[in-house]
This record gives sequence, structure tokens and C-alpha cells, in this order.
Amino acid sequence: MACVNNGVPACNVPTNATVVSIIIRDFIHLTERVSAANLASLMASYYEKVGAQVEQQQGVLTSISNHGMLVTFFEVAGADNHARRALRCALAIALIAYQTRFLIRQSFPEQGFDRFGVGVGIHTGELVFAEFSHNAGGQHIVCGHAVSIASLLSVKSKDLDWNVVCSEQTLAAVGSGISTRRRGTLGADWLNEPVQVAEVVVVREVEAGDKMDATLKLDRGSRSGMYRAFDPSMSGSGGEQNGDYPAVPGYRCLKPVGRGGMSSVFLAERLSDKAQIALKFADGSVSEDSEVLYRFVEEYGLLEQVRHPHVLQIYDQGVTDDALFIVMEYLPGGTLKQRIGSKGITGKEAWRVLREISHALAEVHARGIIHRDIKPENIMLREDGSAVLGDFGVARRMHEVRMDGHLDTVVATPYYMSPEQALGVAEDDRTDIYSMGAVFYNMLTGLKPYTGDTLESIVQQHLRAETPKLQAEHQHLQPLLDSMMAKSKSQRHSAKTLIAHLDTYHPPA
Repeated sequence: MACVNNGVPACNVPTNATVVSIIIRDFIHLTERVSAANLASLMASYYEKVGAQVEQQQGVLTSISNHGMLVTFFEVAGADNHARRALRCALAIALIAYQTRFLIRQSFPEQGFDRFGVGVGIHTGELVFAEFSHNAGGQHIVCGHAVSIASLLSVKSKDLDWNVVCSEQTLAAVGSGISTRRRGTLGADWLNEPVQVAEVVVVREVEAGDKMDATLKLDRGSRSGMYRAFDPSMSGSGGEQNGDYPAVPGYRCLKPVGRGGMSSVFLAERLSDKAQIALKFADGSVSEDSEVLYRFVEEYGLLEQVRHPHVLQIYDQGVTDDALFIVMEYLPGGTLKQRIGSKGITGKEAWRVLREISHALAEVHARGIIHRDIKPENIMLREDGSAVLGDFGVARRMHEVRMDGHLDTVVATPYYMSPEQALGVAEDDRTDIYSMGAVFYNMLTGLKPYTGDTLESIVQQHLRAETPKLQAEHQHLQPLLDSMMAKSKSQRHSAKTLIAHLDTYHPPA
């Protein structure tokens, strides 16, 4: 391939490349309600961030309008292949759209805009880099079937309700390190054959030491994984303001209160009314790890739908030059794990927590959301001791699980994971019920439901071992525990039927 100018091919020479088409959805809504000057300022900020990502991934901007752009990725000596660079850029642009959404809401709170969003289509194929001249001026554009396909995918993204729509042809060109959620087939009158597509959520290198918070990550069908426990030394201590704390206008960070693999949480003071709230910050940046930020932003998108006394309350999300953050309620009672300790809690208290979280799950499941990581660390306590379900960082929407058809990875905590999570097969709301049953056992006994010297042995017990037995004083609760931790989903309660079932039991004294 004849190339000039840092990988850009010579004009009118057919070449293989990856095209990324980006459109701003419902752009007309902005133009109707924002002055031309404000709109220009807003779009300048958006395109500046997008342009930085295009430059970082060595793409070529080949077309731009007020509501869309076309970026082409050619082979560049010494760099990753063009398909991989294109996907990295696409995911970053999807996250920039989230940031822009919050900027719009903060800048124009009274307008009631539709959610700002983009559709990104990606396709790999043959195209021609052409020059069109008129008098003294000229413009370079790309022409070919690949351009048409990428443009089609970006337009169809709204109907699919996906951010990033990638052709299977591009996925094949990318290689390893890709996580997808849903797949489908798109057609058009002018296409000889429909296009097979996938929703891409992650593109990164897979390293041997890849770890995710206090969770287990298993390749589908395998029986081994990586686990890292919470490291309190990473959180620091003390209550005085530290110059290293993140700065967010309108808030003052007081002290760190928690840290995981994808975020840090600080106790903060809201300056307007001196109220204590929690600020949760995403670790890293868009260019460093798209999966972490995708999960972080997705958590806000899920939690903002839910208003329930036993679900963590989310107030807002925002972006600064240095951080992406969520504003949420502060829960001074700590975590259920801390409350349980090594001895467990009273039967009466365990019963109350079970009821409260079951009501929370009923509401969450009614919204079509599966938590997927129920564990004592993710159940927090208010000052009055009431239980609150939090940390939706690995939650999924149920319709996505059904449409996906398979799971490439399993994300759960080993001691509380369900059999279907261990197998990497489809989950549903009863997945959370199994995990809650394991937590119930932990509350009553202070013990993990299954233990072992290796992750392999723990996983195998979730798949095959009998339900752990309660002590004599709690034996009357064994049938309830058995029904929650049944190996088959079909034998478990839903959250709604579990609540009704609890009403038939007398709470422990």
C-alpha cells in the first residue's frame, strides 16, 4: 500500500481500513433550545475532547458536520492495527458523550433537554482516500462500501439502543481483548447481505495479572481466576483536608472512606448546606481503561432509575477536568461485613436485613436490573441500622442478558456467587436471590457458606455441594435458606415471592 503523511494512503489507491461514523442523536433538540453562541461553545468542548481521542489513536478526520463526523483509521507503522485503534477511539467517544450530557444539564438546568447521546458505527473494509478539488481549494474524503456500512450502523444505533455498534468483520480484525454484550443483524434495501453486528463495551489488552476489585473474573467455561481482597492501606486515614484529595466545585472532601478496583469514595461536605454526602470517583481516565469508566457511568445510569428506601440514593454525576464522579448519600453505619465480623449477628437483626434487602431487590428487579454482586461489602447501614443495597458497578439489565445469549466472562465474588455465574451461563433476578441466601447464612453464623484452599474448590461447592447447615438455634430457617440457595434457578424464589414467603415465618427472637 502506498502511504504518505503518517499512514494516510495515497489518493485514489484502494486500501483496507476501519471507518468510525459518529452522529449526535436528536441534535435538533439542542438547536431549538440553545442560542447559536451557546451551542457553538458546547460543541467546541465536545469536539475538542473527541479530537484529542482521534489524535491519540492516530485516526484521520475525513468529514465533520454540526451533528456528526467520520473518522478513518489506516495502518500505521509501529502501532496497533487500525481496527483496534478505531474501537478504542469509539468507546472513548461514547464516554465523552456521557460527560457532555452532564455538562449540558449543569449549564442549562431549566431546559429539560433529552439525554445527550451519540451513536457510533464501526466497519472495516476496502475504501479509497480521494481528493476533490474546486478551483484553488480541495478536500480529501473517503469513499467506498465501508463508509456506507459504518454510517448505517451509527444511524441504527438509536433503534438498537446501543452506544457502539461494531460489525463482526471489524471484530475479527481487532483480535483478542474484546467484550461484547449483545449481537444482532442489520439490513438495508441497498445491501446484498445483512450485516452481523455486536455491541462493544471493552477493548484492551488481556494481561495475566488482570484483576477486578474484590471480584472473581473467570473466562467462560474455565475454573480458575484472579481474586484480590480489599486493601485498606490504599484508603488512607485521618479526617483533615488533604491537598491530594480530588477537587470538585461545591464540595469539600473530608476523608477517604473506601477504595475498590474501579473507584475511590470520600466523605465530603456540600458547601451550600453543609450536608455530609459521599463522592465516588472513577479511577483512571477515558484513555486508560474504558471498561472501568463504562462500568462507573453505567452504575449511575442504573441507580438513577431507582428510588427506594433500601437502595443507595444517587443525587448527581459530574465531570471535572480531572475526574468523573457520582454524588450519593453518605452511610455512616459502615458495611454489613463490618457489622457481621467473625461472630455473626442476632437472628432478629439478620431477619430484618434480609427483609429490607429483599424489598430493595424486588424494586431493582422490577426495573429490569440484576445486581450480580450481592455480598456483605455491598450492603451498607444507615445510622439507624437500616440496610441499604449499593455498588451496582457490575449490574446488568435483564433484557441485555437475554439478548446476549452467552457470557464471555463471569463477574462475582467467589464466596457468594451463584451456580450459573460459576458456569458462565445466563443469569436472571434469581441469581441475586442465591447470593442473598449466602449472605443470610453469613449473617447468622459469621461464616462463609463455602470455603476452600483454592478458588476451584469454592466454585465446585457452589455447583455441587449441599446447602450449608445452620446451627441448632436457627434450624427452623434451614428450609428458607435451602430455597434461596437452590442450585437450580427454577427452584428459587423471586424477590417478590421471597417477601411473601418471609411473611409465613416467625422472625427469630
